[in-house]
Amino acid sequence: MPTTDFSLIRHGQTEANIKGILQGHTNTQLDETGIRQAQCAAKRLIGEKFDLIFASDLDRALHTARIIVDQIGGEIIPTPKLREWHLGELENRPTKELWETYPQIMECFRTQQTEDIAVPGGETFFEFNKRIADYLDFLSKEYEGKRILLVTHGGVLRSVFQHITGGIVPDGRLLPLISNVSYSRFTRRDGLWQLCCWNDVYHLKDVGVRENVAF
Repeated sequence: MPTTDFSLIRHGQTEANIKGILQGHTNTQLDETGIRQAQCAAKRLIGEKFDLIFASDLDRALHTARIIVDQIGGEIIPTPKLREWHLGELENRPTKELWETYPQIMECFRTQQTEDIAVPGGETFFEFNKRIADYLDFLSKEYEGKRILLVTHGGVLRSVFQHITGGIVPDGRLLPLISNVSYSRFTRRDGLWQLCCWNDVYHLKDVGVRENVAF
């Protein structure tokens, strides 16, 4: 059976990332550092050949993808399937405030709980994870044997990690850190997922890395 190869890039830094504001489906923009980070990712990917390039249709991911494509070529396929978790009434609000107002939901963000969590006006925990899992499964079957680049969001990457590995440690905290414009890679062959690398940020050594898992 052929191997389907996925490379993942998180979008570049936004002002909301720095301020600790949950973005969700809010259409925020890359800041100056985020643009430089995306340029570093583009340089890292020069020489890579992707059969397909998919990006979240939110501006911060699309802008990151466009910077990369300017260097490596290819056509971006925007899709709402790769959007961040839809956070409804929690969007555009600082995490400090949200810990006081929605402590159960914020704890869910921190720990990947097994019960479903309803987000007022948005997706539930299970709805979000199902959206991402179903789309990954679709891509791996529809484009079997292809090399695919995905440009997306921190919450999506957390969901990807959970789907392909299980992703939970004994104390309930999620294993991986997810930096802006980090590089990750995994494959699928014979119906099995294989994680190859996660949150590689070597290409950002001259820009600086700030670990950030906000949605």
